[in-house]
Amino acid sequence: MQGLKRRYPRYALDKPIVAHRAYEEMTIPIRGRWRQFGEGGAGADMSEQLRSGEVIRLDLSPTLRVYAAVRYCRAFYHGFEFVLLKDRQKAEIARMCHELAQTAPAAKAQTIPGKMN
Repeated sequence: MQGLKRRYPRYALDKPIVAHRAYEEMTIPIRGRWRQFGEGGAGADMSEQLRSGEVIRLDLSPTLRVYAAVRYCRAFYHGFEFVLLKDRQKAEIARMCHELAQTAPAAKAQTIPGKMN
């Protein structure tokens, strides 16, 4: 079976990230490192394994927090798809990607059978 092409380019990135998993009335921070970033989602190595389908909050910057669904997991590497984005969040992510396109190389082409993001 042929892999599906991504809707948005991803850019190589090596930067710390903090994700938050909600438990009842508290959130648990999970540390990680971005490896790829794009308008539709991102790839990151996380310090804990997350479940496919789980929705977490990602702190992209001090003023930008978004929700992302875990689309796949390979050991501690996770693929995230941004979900429930507001227009302001989409515009800020697009701006970040534009800046990355000027400075960072495009991530190596990666097709994932049955996945698009």
